[in-house]
Amino acid sequence: MKSPKNQNNKTVKKTTGRKIFELFVVIALICLAVFFVMLCMNAHVVNSTKADLYTWEEFEEPSVSGTTHYEAVIVLGCAVWGDYPSPMLADRLRTAALVYKTGCADYVLVSGDGKDPEKYDEIVPMRDFLISEGVPADAIKCDPLGLSTYDTMLRAEREFDISSAVVVTTGFHVARSVYDSRAFGIESVGVEAINTGYEIKPYNYCREFVARCKDIFYALIKPGY
Repeated sequence: MKSPKNQNNKTVKKTTGRKIFELFVVIALICLAVFFVMLCMNAHVVNSTKADLYTWEEFEEPSVSGTTHYEAVIVLGCAVWGDYPSPMLADRLRTAALVYKTGCADYVLVSGDGKDPEKYDEIVPMRDFLISEGVPADAIKCDPLGLSTYDTMLRAEREFDISSAVVVTTGFHVARSVYDSRAFGIESVGVEAINTGYEIKPYNYCREFVARCKDIFYALIKPGY
């Protein structure tokens, strides 16, 4: 015959186990709900811009690049390796140079992290690379405080007074870049940078998935730089 003490211990364990399971179910449901909302937010960013996103091969057609004149080509920064653009950034810049050479815009705005150039600088390597690709130095403007996609577009409108632009960046990033630019009233289209062979890692897609959600809120409340 089991003692009352053993029966009580067994009851307590069952109750504790049930509560843990119920808590796990609640947490799982909350996570699924959050993930679903994030999926919807990502779909909103992509679907609201996809009609105006192009590959370089599509954009170079005169029926596309020759129909509208823009104030600027905005090319967004990413990592530099020493004094040279990383392969991803180099392809963004190559594409920006090709876009500029169609005559569709007045100049190229390079935007990235150059706030402390003695420690790290994306701007000078970006500018120098564009010059090496045949873009005139006097057709390049630099924003060393484009520390995020949102900051780039905020400053493009408020500091550089840009009202229309062709936005050039890597494929996974171009929808959000155009979305952010439009949040500041910039009439924009996006061009996906060519890829000469570098690998886009899963981390890039995961980071972009979260960043799109963040920028929807930013676009609504418009925090300052």
